[in-house]
Amino acid sequence: MRRNWFIIPLLAVLVLFGTACEVQGQSFTQWAITASASSEYGSGDWSAKQMLGQPDFYPNYGDSPLAWASADRNNGLQWVELGFAEAVYVDSVEIYETFNPGAIVKIELLDTIGGSHLIWEGTGGPAGSTARVFSAKNGIVTVPCNGVRITLDTDSVSGWNEIDAVSITGSRNSTWPHAQGASDMVLQWASGAKASSQYREDRWTPEHMTGSPDVYPKYGDYDKAWTASSSDGGEEWIELFYDEAVYVTRIDVYETCNPGAIVKAEIIDQTGRPHVVWAGSATAAPQESRIFMIENFKIDVPARHVRLVLRTDQVPGWNEIDAVGLIGARTKVQEQRAMDPFEQLASIILRLGTAVERGRENNSADPGFLQELEQIVRELSNFGF
Repeated sequence: MRRNWFIIPLLAVLVLFGTACEVQGQSFTQWAITASASSEYGSGDWSAKQMLGQPDFYPNYGDSPLAWASADRNNGLQWVELGFAEAVYVDSVEIYETFNPGAIVKIELLDTIGGSHLIWEGTGGPAGSTARVFSAKNGIVTVPCNGVRITLDTDSVSGWNEIDAVSITGSRNSTWPHAQGASDMVLQWASGAKASSQYREDRWTPEHMTGSPDVYPKYGDYDKAWTASSSDGGEEWIELFYDEAVYVTRIDVYETCNPGAIVKAEIIDQTGRPHVVWAGSATAAPQESRIFMIENFKIDVPARHVRLVLRTDQVPGWNEIDAVGLIGARTKVQEQRAMDPFEQLASIILRLGTAVERGRENNSADPGFLQELEQIVRELSNFGF
């Protein structure tokens, strides 16, 4: 026993070195392979495709056709979306701003099933007259992502706000101990819908909430979204029906006109029993389309039926909803059995050995150090746990 406890401090040090090698071997940077934008100055120069690949103007500063720029300067909120070849657990997003930086106000990660996840939000403002790399760390999103959406307030920094390139850095393996793999997750769009009222029989109907969004990310009064029979009328409700019952992790509500009226979200199980997932107050949100993401942390029953309650008298104007996505797992997440301390030690030694092998394959550490570390791992493996 004394011999086993003697190695624990040593093993802790080795784990630090092993983890460093492992992260270095797994973490990598990707550059965008697809790009789109709310607007662009040209179809070639200054277009969204100028953000593809590695920077070709940075670290230079100035107005360049090799970077993206919106159709007009000082043109309110604009967005760009970048896609990447491989979905990873993202550590950080790097944005190469090469002209009039500082207009970025929101950064979201896009997962493989259509969800968006906010990782940074702030206020735009001038950030000097040199090119910069604006880096946003991810400390909250625990699912693999292969896209980034960046929102800019072009009114906040005078002139053309130009972006040369965008990269993500992340790992194939999750660094989050309890993150659920994406293979069991499914995104569904409603196949049926009904509401307490509707504006017309042929337009702005509940059926316009079925399927994937066809208004978002546009903002305004569009007849392809649902709205109630009257604006500011009081309490209204909508119900959405999906093809497959899942253990719900999130409800995404695509609000496309006067958002903020939702006050309650429920999932209704297979027996017809409602379960409140979220309740709050109606609050007028900025007049732009948004995805109101409602996370479910407490209800663990399968469901394919969602009910939303709105207070339309609390947010002036027509409160319109384009679509509602239901994200969930086909199987229930099982609690992991706590490992015995010696099982943990054995697991750590195995991970350390794997990290040494990966470090050798990728030439990511000094060969002499790796050889010595491998010998230590071999000796530790001879101990009985």
